[in-house]
Order: sequence, then C-alpha cells, then structure tokens
Amino acid sequence: MCDIMIDLAKQHLKKVLETSGANTNCEYYPCHYEGQSCLWCYCPFYPCNDEELGDCITRKDGSKIWSCMNCKWIHKPEIASEVLKQILQITQMDTIEEAVKKLDEDPSILEDIKNNVAEKLGKNNE
Repeated sequence: MCDIMIDLAKQHLKKVLETSGANTNCEYYPCHYEGQSCLWCYCPFYPCNDEELGDCITRKDGSKIWSCMNCKWIHKPEIASEVLKQILQITQMDTIEEAVKKLDEDPSILEDIKNNVAEKLGKNNE
C-alpha cells in the first residue's frame, strides 16, 4: 500500500485549503449518501487501511487496492468540518504549497488528525 497521498488527494487538499468549500453541484453527487458533505471528495486519509471504514479488494488483474466505497464517515458534515479545522490549525502558518508538502511528507500528521477526530466525534460509519 502507498503511504503517501495519491496525486488526486493532494490536488483536492490544495483546492480545499484554497477555497475551504465543497462542490455540491458535482454530477456524481451524492456519491455516498444524500446530504453528505462533499468537502473531502478525495479523502485526505486515503488509503486509511481502517477496516471499520473500508477494505482491501482485488482488482480484475488480481492486484489489491484499498476501497472506501462504503465509507460514510468522512462525508458526515461534522466530521468533514472537524478534519478541516484540525488541518488548518496545523498548517495555519504555512503557504498552501508548504501545507500540502508537510502533510504529504509526514503521513503521521493525518493519521493523528483522523484519530483525534474519531476520538472527539466517534467513528460510526452508519
């Protein structure tokens, strides 16, 4: 499994840090459930390897990939907002490029944020 955020996640994180908003006009909305928060279209924790939120699946070619297709946790408005709040607190003195680089180079920062948010607000995936 890749320990570094995939390029799409990095690009989306940069967009979120620039705009602090979500695109609810997306043609795929809702991709998980009605009323979800689209703030984290590309999850900053991917792949989280948390079996309560997703699972490793087998591709057609036999290789394995992390699937978060049934994850609802990051799309709950209170969870999405808290994740953004904690990322902004950690990166508030950085430029956007520095913030993305910091989070990309040290995956433990995002893991700590995920754990902090789960502890504060729970990790119910229903």
